Amino acid sequence: GDVKKVYLAGIGKEDKSLTADFFREEYQLNHMIATQAPHLPQVSIWDGVVMGGGVGLSVHGKYRVATERTMFAMPETKIGLFPDVGGSWWIPRLKLYSQWKSGLVGGVGNYLALTGNRLAAEDLIYAGIATHYVKSEKLDDLKSALAESTTSTSDDPNGDCIAGVLM
Repeated sequence: GDVKKVYLAGIGKEDKSLTADFFREEYQLNHMIATQAPHLPQVSIWDGVVMGGGVGLSVHGKYRVATERTMFAMPETKIGLFPDVGGSWWIPRLKLYSQWKSGLVGGVGNYLALTGNRLAAEDLIYAGIATHYVKSEKLDDLKSALAESTTSTSDDPNGDCIAGVLM
């Protein structure tokens, strides 16, 4: 729905200020998430479709948890647009595990940017986009542990109370 609204605004069928406002606000929020202090860790739980703005709100955070129901995509690249939501920064930096040892980058990042194909949880873990995997049936336990960790003191020197739960 957001892409359609912005498109209609761009061709004059909706309020034209929507186009500039939408992208400015989206990119400012994504930048804020990407540059937030380490003691304010963001945990994104991907338990279903993660596309477009959902990618932007979550991929820049420290912890990205996928489940067997996760389906991740950047549909803007499928229709020929550039990778959105900071994708032109993080996509080329993706490393596959086999490339990590030799310091090479590319591979799946280039593939995603050029094809817009969808990824499942296994693909996301392999590519390093998701940082963790949890079966969806265990999400309530994870959420409880995360909530409990925010009320306790952390041993992490950066004050990351989440690290002990997800590591």
